[in-house]
Amino acid sequence: MDFGEILNRWEREGDGGREKGVKHRRSSELQQNLNHWLESHGVEDKDDGDESSAPSRIEEARRLAALEPQDSIDLHGLRAAEAAEELEGFLLRSSRAGLEKVLVVHGKGNHSAGEPVLGRVARRVIEASPLAGRFGVADRDKGGSGAMWVLLRKRA
Repeated sequence: MDFGEILNRWEREGDGGREKGVKHRRSSELQQNLNHWLESHGVEDKDDGDESSAPSRIEEARRLAALEPQDSIDLHGLRAAEAAEELEGFLLRSSRAGLEKVLVVHGKGNHSAGEPVLGRVARRVIEASPLAGRFGVADRDKGGSGAMWVLLRKRA
């Protein structure tokens, strides 16, 4: 079912959640606006790309998954603000050095007075960083849930 069919069905099945006194556009007008936006912004269909590059992307993903972290940072004992600052600097230095994969050790919070903080801080910094790509929980021998690996984006 495409977007236009969904809108048409939505309008046919009652008031479509309309509030009294609020004028809504017809689905055909909305579909027309959507199509115009898609045409003017040139959205690329990822399925229409060069099919020969798909195996190379898969091979690259496998290579990066098997790659050992090339550097690491240990955030144990730092306060949240300090940890965020240190991690941002570490990601920048690692990216400038051309590294592809790093390890961030934040601990499990077992010795925290309250709830664990550094894991959340590390995740927030990594998610917000334009330098960081995919990331995940480290293997058990690298810290398990107390650490995470980060793939660094290639610089342009």
